[in-house]
Amino acid sequence: MSTLIKCPKIVNSESYQNNIISRCRVFTDMDKEYGQWNWLLMQDGAPAHTSNSTKEYLSNKCLVLKNWPPNSPDLNPIENLWGIMGRRISKESPNTERKLEIIVRKVWKNIEWEVIENLINSMEKRLRLVVHLNGESINGYF
Repeated sequence: MSTLIKCPKIVNSESYQNNIISRCRVFTDMDKEYGQWNWLLMQDGAPAHTSNSTKEYLSNKCLVLKNWPPNSPDLNPIENLWGIMGRRISKESPNTERKLEIIVRKVWKNIEWEVIENLINSMEKRLRLVVHLNGESINGYF
């Protein structure tokens, strides 16, 4: 099996903007679904996400949730959704970039609303558990 997508070892602001954001249809899809400026992009505190050039790049595309703590997968339900998607995608064993794209779109389209609602509804419990554990990881509790 050949390499599906070549990613830089280090993602800097330039590669994030040129190779990830600009190739992603999330902006047009979300604007179409919810209307421009009616949704928030949530990113972690990675330097490529928080650089001045990335903030400027995104300023005319969407609203960005500010002050989200870095390295906080416990408080980011999308990380759990990516895990669910990753497991479903790997079962399909895509062997070309095109097949991967088709499978990703199929898996995304077929995510059950119940899964998304459960992730959203788990936030209060997650927050309480993080506080109870004095900020330690809650990985393994869910």
